[in-house]
Amino acid sequence: MEILVTIVIIAIIMAVAVWLFIAKQGDADFEFKVNERTEFKLVDQTEKTATFSCEVAFINKGSQDGTIMDAYPRHLLPYEQFDGVEVNSRMELTTALRTDNYFEAVIIPKGTGGIVIVTVTFTAKTGNIKDALQNLYDLSVDMPIDIVYQIVARTPWYIHKARMIMTCDEINRAMQAKGTAKWEG
Repeated sequence: MEILVTIVIIAIIMAVAVWLFIAKQGDADFEFKVNERTEFKLVDQTEKTATFSCEVAFINKGSQDGTIMDAYPRHLLPYEQFDGVEVNSRMELTTALRTDNYFEAVIIPKGTGGIVIVTVTFTAKTGNIKDALQNLYDLSVDMPIDIVYQIVARTPWYIHKARMIMTCDEINRAMQAKGTAKWEG
């Protein structure tokens, strides 16, 4: 009986030791640094459309490597807030440029990160894009954009999001920098 008790105690000690080892290993912990993003710049304009982009850095500040399986921007400009434009947005890694709205999964080692490009295109529903964006500016409509991302690491996968704001002042500055703004801010 004494041998059986000793074996059970050893098994319990080993289980606790394994649990402590696993708990100490930690996990990936991603952060998209939306408060440190670059300003949106006008990258393309036609009579009906204006396309802007900015760069957002991210980092895996955890203690383990992790994988960003999927990531996308979700712009939030409901027609109740402003119905003069259609909005499309996409996101891509600066190291894996794409134009098909597909985010290529990427393993990010602990303590490292990267940069994504967020691209937003406004298309005027009627008239030209300058007038549509002027109306957006006159109404002082800012547009939240959520960066939604799925992470796979040691723990079960999870989805997280970080919110940034594309301001109408920022759109105005970008249009003026290209000399295409019709209005003065």
